[in-house]
Amino acid sequence: REAPASEQYKMLREQVKRLRAEAGIRSFSISSPDKRDRKTTVAVNLAAALSLDYEEKVLLIDGDLRAPSVHGYFDASQSPGLTDYLESSSKMNLKSLVQETFLPGLRILPSGKPSYLASELLAKERMKQMMAEAQSEFPEYHIIIDSPPILSTPDPLVIARHVDGVLVVVRAGKTPRDYLTKALQSLNSNKVMGIVLNGADLRISSKYYYYSSNIT
Repeated sequence: REAPASEQYKMLREQVKRLRAEAGIRSFSISSPDKRDRKTTVAVNLAAALSLDYEEKVLLIDGDLRAPSVHGYFDASQSPGLTDYLESSSKMNLKSLVQETFLPGLRILPSGKPSYLASELLAKERMKQMMAEAQSEFPEYHIIIDSPPILSTPDPLVIARHVDGVLVVVRAGKTPRDYLTKALQSLNSNKVMGIVLNGADLRISSKYYYYSSNIT
């Protein structure tokens, strides 16, 4: 009998842990070619699976500043959050914006109020400072950023500059092949950790997800 989806996320968790141990990947974004690929669902479930491992801790950041949704999964406040930090002076403390969740090992940084100047905010030096502060304030944490769809805005390409890797989500039977091709071409191939096939029929013989070998 095929393992349920929860077991598949645990398998994905082990691959992420391996990449951290072997390639030093501590921070990564999760994106998709199209907004219908349910990349936030994957980001939230992977973050939860990692945090359920008693040795692992996760800071999940909502980097989708145009259409944020991470806070809704945890019944958390949307604001203040990342946009407030990026718009502020350097006096704002990142730790004060991070919220606890019902999972002891998982904390979230919500998006803050939506912004149509998202790419400009994310490109600011403050974003680089935020990542440095996150790694300093949350040592040993996996840092995961839920990123906007790759083909919709320049935002995910900006975010990719600030992380060690990018995980790309595609939806089985829904994401056109040329969308995936264009998305991968847009990203720095050295940053692509792999591809997650979301919504696959687990009764068929194909893998639920697979990894590329760009990062070893």
